[in-house]
Amino acid sequence: MIKFMELKAYERMKFANNLRPLLIKDKCECCEKTEKLELHHDKQFAEMLKETLDRLGYEYNLRKEDYTKEQLENITNMLLGIHIKSTYTTLCEKCHTEIHKNGELASNFLLRKNSEKVRKEKELDLLVLNDLLNQLIGIKMFKKEQNEFKKSLGNLYNSPKGSHDSVGLKTINNFIKENNLPYLLISKTERAGKLRDKVYWMINKIPESEVF
Repeated sequence: MIKFMELKAYERMKFANNLRPLLIKDKCECCEKTEKLELHHDKQFAEMLKETLDRLGYEYNLRKEDYTKEQLENITNMLLGIHIKSTYTTLCEKCHTEIHKNGELASNFLLRKNSEKVRKEKELDLLVLNDLLNQLIGIKMFKKEQNEFKKSLGNLYNSPKGSHDSVGLKTINNFIKENNLPYLLISKTERAGKLRDKVYWMINKIPESEVF
């Protein structure tokens, strides 16, 4: 009898050997037990494997032997990349079972994880916004540039298409202030050249001692 290994089992082994030791924590994130720890994925392994094969343009074959050595390396490398970008939670065996039963523990756990995810996403968005404002310091933004700037803000916070059109200077400054960013958006009028008498916006950086 010719023995073969399932592709899914092969890739699970690769994950267990290469990434699992780096991702798993030393205690359950629900009950803080330190024994029988497992990793809870935000995506099913089969879903990640399908995404990998779709990206590479490979058909799904049950046997890993049906792929060339190069194809297996491509699958493993891309799948590990998808794993790295995924979210994992360390759970003990009991909590992991309860999570998959979708009981009260699961509801409370998912609520907490979603709250943490929103907080982290907001922190990342603020870093991006801070970088954007810093790059615009001293640059004159006339009508076209103002619209591009407002569109960037809308894209950053996933605002509905077109909703940025009515956003004004005061609203943007209030938003900057609410997030404790050291910038102020001001409005001035051009005094010379082809754009004379045209209104423009400009970002100023506020000294730390004067930050709200």
